[in-house]
Amino acid sequence: MIPEKIKSTGSSPELVKLRAEIVKISKEVRGQMGLYIKHVESGKELAIDADKIFPLGSVFKIPVMMEVFRQAKEGLISMDEKLKLENRSFCIGSGILQFLSPGTEFTIRDLVTLMIVATDNTASEMLWKRIGIQRVNMLMKELGLARTSIYLPWREGFLLSMGKGQFKNSSVEEAARTWKGLSDHDRMKVLNAIDLEFADLSIEDFRKEYENLYGLKEEKKFRIQREYDQVFDNIGTPREIGRLLEKVLKGEVVSKEASRDMLTLMTRSMSGSSLPQFLSDDVLVAARSGITAGSVNNAGVIYINSNSHIILCIFCKRLEEKNPERAQQAEARIARLLYDYFSKVK
Repeated sequence: MIPEKIKSTGSSPELVKLRAEIVKISKEVRGQMGLYIKHVESGKELAIDADKIFPLGSVFKIPVMMEVFRQAKEGLISMDEKLKLENRSFCIGSGILQFLSPGTEFTIRDLVTLMIVATDNTASEMLWKRIGIQRVNMLMKELGLARTSIYLPWREGFLLSMGKGQFKNSSVEEAARTWKGLSDHDRMKVLNAIDLEFADLSIEDFRKEYENLYGLKEEKKFRIQREYDQVFDNIGTPREIGRLLEKVLKGEVVSKEASRDMLTLMTRSMSGSSLPQFLSDDVLVAARSGITAGSVNNAGVIYINSNSHIILCIFCKRLEEKNPERAQQAEARIARLLYDYFSKVK
């Protein structure tokens, strides 16, 4: 993969060399990569196709978390409020809640923890429907993220990818083309209709039908699902998500206390972000990864020390089959390069 555009602030020989090494690694990824890097304290930046649109995968859970904390601060919800697990909230994919019994109750604080630490899809579904589907997008626009669109809960996304709702008689290509042409208002009508139609769908039937389509281990998923995942997903750019993380790091989202709590949850993630893979165990990384068919994303903050931080967002899309591991390794290698370089920056 050859990046279409590379930008960096500063022109030191060391930074030029770093950029060249990153480009070399990016060429090993068989797909499209976008990357945004900023060393917060020095202001040095490096961008590779950082303004292109990418499917976010589970990176969308960062904005959902932010809106939850915002509403808690405004008194619109309480972190101690309990939500009940119901059929209309169950979601397949990652997470443990899908295997629990309907009727079980969890506090909003518990659900945020499960969503970020264990990337639980059912937890994100419950939270999103409590705070309002469209409210997350409104927050992104208020923060100046014009190209980021967070509107699609994954339960509804999975159902769309199974041919449910408006696209049940359409091919993958037809469904994708139609969806791209819909306004936000019309998309919300489609999502609301799916939510209503399948409100009573049990998680057992949900999972069984999905596995019949794509296999027990999703072994039949890639070729079909990749086309859905590139379209039926929340979207954003590496630069905008990077700027969002910088605001959190600086305590500019909701409050300094809330920002600190959000970063703490991200440092405890169990979802296997590749960013720390080649870093020593004592290096703190607050990250959120997102992997779908054909996409591998990582967005996070690398703590060199208490006075030195790297914002790193690497998004990959349209990956070839069996290539996600290569993309993850590339992201981990880039994270190590950045750590070594910026550890020397005063």
